[in-house]
Amino acid sequence: MEKISEEELMEILESYGVNGVSYMTSKQVTPDSMIYVFVDEEGANYVLFVADYLGGYEDLDLPHDFEFDDGYPYSKVSFRAVRVFSYVDDAKKKAESDIDEKHYWTRASTGDVCMLFAVDGLKI
Repeated sequence: MEKISEEELMEILESYGVNGVSYMTSKQVTPDSMIYVFVDEEGANYVLFVADYLGGYEDLDLPHDFEFDDGYPYSKVSFRAVRVFSYVDDAKKKAESDIDEKHYWTRASTGDVCMLFAVDGLKI
């Protein structure tokens, strides 16, 4: 899976109206999905979940526990999503070709679909 550049990651976060965060790390969690982890000045964590397809995640009841443990070479990761973000009206990175009534999905130059969550209990 192709990684997204830090510059583009910041554009994606701006598309969700999120600024003032720092990139921490990224982990491939399944053969076709990655997470990118960010932290803000108060220590709150954000996870950008990126995959070739994200159908079903738009209807999650929050909070929602994510746990990835697909074994080597994929990273074991868990977190509790407490908020999902919608992209702003003038977002540069929205996934226009996908039907997304709640405006959760953005699209990276890699072709992957992204969703941004505020999270608690991050274990990487």
